[in-house]
Amino acid sequence: KIKTSAWDALRFTAFVAGQVAGTGSFGVGSYTPVHTDKSIGTGFQTKWGVVTNSHVIKNRSKAVLTTFHKSNYRIKKLNTITRKEKYVPLSGAKMMQATTKEATAYDWGDMGIDLALIDVKIPGAFVLPLAKEVKEGEKVFTLGHPKARKFTPAIGSINRIYRRGGIKYMELFIKNAPGSSGSPILNMRGEVVGILWGGYKDLEAAEAVHVEELREILGLSINDMSRNKYLPALKSWRGAVYSTSHSRLFHRPDCNQLIISPDDLIEFPSKDNAVTNGGVACPECSP
Repeated sequence: KIKTSAWDALRFTAFVAGQVAGTGSFGVGSYTPVHTDKSIGTGFQTKWGVVTNSHVIKNRSKAVLTTFHKSNYRIKKLNTITRKEKYVPLSGAKMMQATTKEATAYDWGDMGIDLALIDVKIPGAFVLPLAKEVKEGEKVFTLGHPKARKFTPAIGSINRIYRRGGIKYMELFIKNAPGSSGSPILNMRGEVVGILWGGYKDLEAAEAVHVEELREILGLSINDMSRNKYLPALKSWRGAVYSTSHSRLFHRPDCNQLIISPDDLIEFPSKDNAVTNGGVACPECSP
């Protein structure tokens, strides 16, 4: 059974509907552009931007981002990432303002990873967290636009996890159709475990890119490592604050917004010291 909170979260999640072939638009939110079932893709909001498949926006110089407010924003630039060690600058996605009409996207398709990220944070969009642990056999669910039916849920399970061409995938027993590409695959806690990229015709089976691939291209830790491996115990905290190389925000050590990757933790002895060095206090934990 899916927890109510997970469904509530999905109602406010920003989803992308995108044109896969030809020149057209793709959108985010409860408003789905009118396309044929072959032209729709799906995506979702993360703290680093909107994630979808590479093939949804690949070489679409005239693609348009349509929010649930029915506002349109063109993709101004599509950055093709060709090296695994070249990460997206993780300074946090830019808040989409009413006056903004253009957005930047990043594409890993040339690396054989069918993922793309649009550097925007849609006002009011719920941010989906990324899972650190994925198990074969666990129950999952998704929500997308199969055959242009907007926000259609599906429940299934992970059949197996495997590698092909050096990329980690998962095989799913779950309903899907054209338009599901880019849908988030979530566990029962509402965490993203994969990104659906394709399915098998006339079968309730699909393939998804493993969330580890997304975490890796974002420069995040992959394994479910203990927070204490990088942070001191809370009871010994005496005012030091922490940040990472990809963000100006600094946090208390117990802040759930502090995402750590190995060798990426920056410690400041005090809040004042962090501010002096250009840091900004996290609004979540208010250090």
